[in-house]
Amino acid sequence: MNRVRWQLDKEGRITAWGSGAAAFFRLPAEAVLGKRCAEVVAGTDGFGRPLCVRCPVQREIRRGAYQASTAISCGGKRLICQGYVGSEIHVELKAENHTDSSELLASLSWAARKLAAEPGSFFQTLQVFLGSLRRALDMEAAELFLADPQERYLVLTAYDGIHREAFLEKAWFAWGEGFPGLVSLLHHPLLTHDLPSDARYLRQKVKKLGYKTYVCYPLELPQGLIGVLNLASRDPDADDEALLEQLALIGPMLAASLYTVLTRLGEAGLRAVASALHAQSKGQGIEAFLEQSARLSGASCVRLLLADGETYVHGKGNPPACGFAEHCGVWEGQILGVRGGVAACPHVGAGQSRQCLPLWSGPRVIGLQQLFFTRLPPIASQAVAPVLWLERLGAEVLWPQPHSVSSVQEHWLELRTFGGLQVRREGQVLPPKAFGRRQALTLLKLLLAHRGQTLAREELCERLWPGEEAEATQARLHVLVHDLRQALEPDPARPQLILREGKGYRFAPQIPYFLDVERFEQLIHQGDGLEGTAALEAYRQALLLYKGDFLSDEPYADWAELERAYLRERAVDALLRSAEIARALGQPREALEAYRRILKLDPWREEAYRALMQQLVELGQKLEAKSLFSQYQSRMEREGLPIDPDLARLVQPA
Repeated sequence: MNRVRWQLDKEGRITAWGSGAAAFFRLPAEAVLGKRCAEVVAGTDGFGRPLCVRCPVQREIRRGAYQASTAISCGGKRLICQGYVGSEIHVELKAENHTDSSELLASLSWAARKLAAEPGSFFQTLQVFLGSLRRALDMEAAELFLADPQERYLVLTAYDGIHREAFLEKAWFAWGEGFPGLVSLLHHPLLTHDLPSDARYLRQKVKKLGYKTYVCYPLELPQGLIGVLNLASRDPDADDEALLEQLALIGPMLAASLYTVLTRLGEAGLRAVASALHAQSKGQGIEAFLEQSARLSGASCVRLLLADGETYVHGKGNPPACGFAEHCGVWEGQILGVRGGVAACPHVGAGQSRQCLPLWSGPRVIGLQQLFFTRLPPIASQAVAPVLWLERLGAEVLWPQPHSVSSVQEHWLELRTFGGLQVRREGQVLPPKAFGRRQALTLLKLLLAHRGQTLAREELCERLWPGEEAEATQARLHVLVHDLRQALEPDPARPQLILREGKGYRFAPQIPYFLDVERFEQLIHQGDGLEGTAALEAYRQALLLYKGDFLSDEPYADWAELERAYLRERAVDALLRSAEIARALGQPREALEAYRRILKLDPWREEAYRALMQQLVELGQKLEAKSLFSQYQSRMEREGLPIDPDLARLVQPA
């Protein structure tokens, strides 16, 4: 069946008539333009009654939907009539059993535009998109979890489908917990057709309703995990291949759209704070900061308690202060609440609905904020992750940490290599075009990967132009060195960064500079020589620098792999010792986070599995421990490796 398409104005009159429509209805464009759609199509419902005169598609679009569809009979054929909102209403007839990628991409494209243009409709837009996705893939439930900026939790932000209350049984998961948390560690989808017997799935109400198929898909970008997208059905025979194929198609674009919107939220919060600070009023800056949080979350009142004891309140009413705030788990990064869709507060079980969130500035929780609600949204947890994204930039301006003072005030050059190369000169980020040729950046990366060494011209040429004759590439190398010096040196005529030594070059700065790798190793070496809290603090600072693998923007460069593996191992060692110290200091949550991060860096590290499972069992989180063991067992069996019996015994009933 050819594409049968036409367009309507707001009154339902035909303004454009495609060739497929002309062929299907056997009517040329001049015979239909300006006429009402119902008059031309004259479709009927399943009982033969006129349908177009009460067109369900136009009715839903007039009510605010961006797309709508209905079953219709035309010319003796059962079809689907589907309409989309653009500058006009775009209509298409499809075979009743037709599902293609263009429908999903059209939905996603609309959602991406809507999210970018109207951040205020964030939650409604996500729900509408999930509804389209669920129907297109013939699933019964669709849900979106967003990760917080610190990558500690995944929180339910949008849902569409039946049995809402069952899916809201647990609306948040720690990294490594349940299906969403495991996907965050594994970085690949999880799918089951036997949900009731799958120990990794932690919502018992959903299991009791007979759901069989569940797919959890990671939404990832180079910056990290943005969230996970989940689909559920009571049909045990849902098509795996079709589901994963469609999710792979839309996943990257959805992740990019979400990241853009969340980043813009943070920038909006920062602008509100900066405007007040420009007027030299920190109090107004804090007021603007809290007002943004209240508006996004829908909270009637926001109270902020800072670590130094200062308290700020914004909104209606003045709820009583919490007597347990000083010892609250939020100071360790937890997200707690009272009937707020998040983990239940262990101290307060009654009173006004609230969410208690950590306020981060850099790597530290510097405040406890309480969001009070007179009326919770349909998904109580929906604003938790967006609020944390909103506040992350503004908090660092209002309450800067001593260690986060910009190094550009002290250094001519700042180089960040963890998670990909970023170069700042005099505080300004240098875009790739500042280096002239793309290979000038590659040359810089080569020198950084071999810092402290002089690389011969022949070796550099072989790395940059493998297989070509050295004589033919020497001149090109000189051009790249010239480009690099022009971009980086204070005075390119008197090099102080990229130095020539003998018949080679090396990165050997003679002026103040900052290189994250060097600082990372200094801090770890410092931590190795300390004990207790002092060691833990040094490791925290080092791991804050570790944003990802060394030069992760060169994933296939063999010349970077040895350094990358070495630095990853140093990070894992620091995390292992951090976890041991945190446990000894009675900080189990920090230990859990360290073990989980180890498994993100090295999913084969059995000692991390063992320690994390042991810690979970000790904290009474046996379901999560069993879920983690299932993940470990599946990984080992897939590779044909033996299961550690000690790990199995940890999760077996006593």
